[in-house]
Amino acid sequence: MFIFRNKLNFLIVIIFLSSCSSMNVTQEKVSSGGVKTVEATSINNENIRYDSMAVFANATIYFEFDKSNLTSKSIQTLKSTVNALNENSSIQITLAGHADERGTREYNLALGQRRAETVSDYLVLNGISKSRITVKSYGEERPAVSGQNEKSYSKNRRVEVN
Repeated sequence: MFIFRNKLNFLIVIIFLSSCSSMNVTQEKVSSGGVKTVEATSINNENIRYDSMAVFANATIYFEFDKSNLTSKSIQTLKSTVNALNENSSIQITLAGHADERGTREYNLALGQRRAETVSDYLVLNGISKSRITVKSYGEERPAVSGQNEKSYSKNRRVEVN
């Protein structure tokens, strides 16, 4: 019994030590209301190849009905996007403007364009080169949520940063 107990203890110690020595610790920063920017860091950076690190600059900016101006919440979202773009100067982004289904097709395309250009202007004012930004408008053609109520409409009035 004594020998079995020592072997079991030895096995537990070996498993524990091997799992500790290969552990890679990371941190993630995520804002509320959906992922805006994720920043991953490692405790031991000496083994990381920086040319292969993933960078997330994706964000969704929401707008009020028939508006193309930024809200304080939108600006907070864009600040993290600006930080990600400033830290990674090789990233090119596309701003896709959208509108809900109310209004004519032409009006919604123009509204989506104004929204995407508003986001582009904010990024340029905060040091992002215009040459890194492509602006598109889809109007009401690509809804994020289907439905004919205010909750659905509010999810479709957006600019997607990709």
